[in-house]
Amino acid sequence: MSKHIFWISSYPKSGNTLVRAIICALFFSKNGKFQLDQLKHTGQFERRDRLNLIKKINKEEFLNLDKLKILSKYWLTLQNKENMKIEKGFGFMKSHSSYVSIFNNWFTSLNNTAGYIYVIRDPRDVAISWSNHANLSYDDSISFMLNFNSCIEWAQTNSELPNNIKPKTFLSSWDEHVLSWTENNLDVPKLVLKYEDLIYKKAEVIKIIVKFFEKSFCIKLNPSDEKILNILESTSFEQLKYQERKFGFAEASSGAFFRIGEKNQWKSELNTKQIARLENKFRDFIIKFSYD
Repeated sequence: MSKHIFWISSYPKSGNTLVRAIICALFFSKNGKFQLDQLKHTGQFERRDRLNLIKKINKEEFLNLDKLKILSKYWLTLQNKENMKIEKGFGFMKSHSSYVSIFNNWFTSLNNTAGYIYVIRDPRDVAISWSNHANLSYDDSISFMLNFNSCIEWAQTNSELPNNIKPKTFLSSWDEHVLSWTENNLDVPKLVLKYEDLIYKKAEVIKIIVKFFEKSFCIKLNPSDEKILNILESTSFEQLKYQERKFGFAEASSGAFFRIGEKNQWKSELNTKQIARLENKFRDFIIKFSYD
C-alpha cells in the first residue's frame, strides 16, 4: 500500500485553511513565518485540472462528470500518486468531501490514505460564515447545511473539461459530514481539531499537531520556541486578512475569505427560529463537542 495522501478535511468554512497554514509553517518553512503562497504545499484535491486524466480513460464519461454516479467511479483513480504529483512519502491534500460511498464507490481508501486531520466548528457559526462565503441568506445557508444531498463545485482551474460541466463535491448535511470523518473504520492515524481551539488555544494545538506527527509517523519536527511564536503571529487572523488584502487569495469567493474568525457570532447574528433549526438537527454533535 502506498498511503501517499494525508488529508486535511472539514466542512466548508470550518478552519481547514488555518490548519493548512499551520502545517505549511511547520513543515515548509525554516522560521515558521507563513505566507499565503505556501498553501500550494497543501493543495486541493477537487481541482478541475485533475480530471484531465479521465479524458484519457473514457472520453464519453469525461463529458458527464457533472453526474456523481460517474465522477465517483474515478475518485480512487484520480488519487493515484502520479495524478496527485506526489513523488515520495505522503503529500498533504485539502478536501471538503464527506468520507462516503456513493454507488459503491468510496471517496478514498486505506491504500491511498496515510492519515488525516479533521476540523470541526460550531455549526451555528458555520451557518454565518458559509452564508458570507457562498453569498446566501442565513436561512438558505442553514437549509444547505440541513440538506443530506448538498454539494459544492470543484475549484475552477484550467482544464480540458468544458466550462458548462460542473463536477461536484459531495458534502451531505453538516452532521453527516462530521459523522463520516469522526466515526469510521478507516484504520489510519487521525486527529480531530476544533476550530475554536485553533483561534483561542493555538499554541496548545500546535504542540498537539507536533506530537501527533511524531507519534504516528515518527516525524520529529521539534520547532523552536521562536518558530512557534512566528507561527502564532503569521497565522493570526489579522495577518491572514492583511495578506489577503495585499496579495489576494484565489480561494475567496464573494468578498473576503478571512472575515472575523471569532466564536459565538451566532448569538448576535441568528434569530431564535434560525438557532432552533440548527440545534434541533445537530443537538447530539453540539453536546458531544461541548458547544454551549
